[in-house]
Parts: sequence; C-alpha cells; structure tokens
Amino acid sequence: MKKLLICLTLLSPLSAVSAQDDVCKPQNIDVWTHARIAQAGNLMSVDGRQLRLTGIYAPEMGNPSKRNDPPRPLSRESQTFLNRTLASHKMRIGIQYDKNRVDAYGRPEAHVFLEDGTNINALMIENGLALALTSPPNLGYQACYVAAEQRARNANRGLWRLPLNSPELKYPLVLSSDLSDLDTGFRIIHGTVRQVLRTKNNYVINFDTTGIRVQREHWSHFDFAQLEALKGQEIEVRGFAFAFQGSMYMVIDHPSAINKLNPYLK
Repeated sequence: MKKLLICLTLLSPLSAVSAQDDVCKPQNIDVWTHARIAQAGNLMSVDGRQLRLTGIYAPEMGNPSKRNDPPRPLSRESQTFLNRTLASHKMRIGIQYDKNRVDAYGRPEAHVFLEDGTNINALMIENGLALALTSPPNLGYQACYVAAEQRARNANRGLWRLPLNSPELKYPLVLSSDLSDLDTGFRIIHGTVRQVLRTKNNYVINFDTTGIRVQREHWSHFDFAQLEALKGQEIEVRGFAFAFQGSMYMVIDHPSAINKLNPYLK
C-alpha cells in the first residue's frame, strides 16, 4: 500500500495548467468571500460550512475508520492542489450558484472563481484532479467542464494517467468485463451495449456484465429512441457503480452521463 501511495504521489501534476475558454468565465457572481481550507478536491470550508464544487467529481478522501472506504487514487493530491490554489490567491473566491443551491446532503453547491476570473471547478478538471460530472439541473458550465476534461484526457494528466500506468486500479476508467463487486464508487465504464429495454420503472441498458439504469423519475431527460440506437455500440457511462445480488449496476439521471449522448463531446 505504501508503494502504491508513493506511485500515486508521483503521478500528480505539480504545476497548474489553465487554458480556459470563454464559456468558463463568471457570468453573475452571487457573493465574494474567503474560503478557509479544502477538505477534498471538490469540497472547501466557507463561512463555517462545507461548499461543494458543482458539476465535477473529485476523488474521495475516504473514511480512515472504515476498512471498506479507503482514500481514492489521487485524492490527497487533488485536495493539496485545491488548497495551494486557494492559498496563492489569498483564499478569496467568488461564488456563483446554479439552479440548485444545495446538494442532496444539505451542503451549498456552486461554481467557484478566483478574482482573475479563473473557474476553479474547471481548473481542477484541466489538471486531471477532477472529472466532469453532470449534476442536473446545475448545467450552466457543462460545455466548459467537458472541454477541460477533454484537454486533460488528451494530455494524460492526473487521473487520466492511471489507466496507462496503474490499470490494476480500474479507476477511473474500467472495462465493463473487468468490473467486480469490489469496484464500487465512481467509475467511467467502457463497454458494448448488448441490450436496451424499458420496464415498468426503468430504462435498461445492459453491457456484458454491468447494468445501467434510468429510473422513471428521470425519463423526461431522455429520448428512449436514442437509447435504443446505442445497441451494439461501444460507449462510456459515468456515475457511481454498486453491487446488487452479485451483479454490478449504475444509475444515471442525465443523457450526458453517456459519452455518445453528450452534446458537448466533439
């Protein structure tokens, strides 16, 4: 384990990369304030509360008291990078809320900016220390975050270097056929669609060993004909994988979770 942690530390980029597009710039900052410290690559303390960076996923720090909740690869590097970024700008940030101001855990969530207009959410993705994650209805900067991720992926930065240098981690990208019930949590699953069907409560997209589900409450976001057209195609789907009765599943709530249906992917 110690060797793995050393290896992951060496994979982390030490200098910031930023080539942000106009679509990343602030539009209407709701408040300027000071952050205190980053608890993870997408969490920072602001005014005594945790603020989550919306529209991105960063590796979880895990829970040291639980054996089945270890720190995810590059989680420490992601946290450190965010803290260094904040410290180099005197911890001053601009907060811009989207349609939802609070996440499912009651934490404020927002797009966050530096005084020079740099989008911190995008900066984390651009440096390979976070990934774009569609969080409907907070879709204001999806074009920005997807473009930032494409640049990081093309350059094999950070998390995108892991599939090349440490494929045994199966993180963040994994073949559906390689996924086991130990590989829970956030993943980007690559596979060929074998079956698409509609049940009473779900749209069903099945790979060889993994099932993707769209619950009825999210059907309004999807065109079932587009899902049917995916049959036989190789796709990538991102979200949180979980095991149930010996099989692996992922529940998604927006078409952008599927690369072939993401309008911002070129």
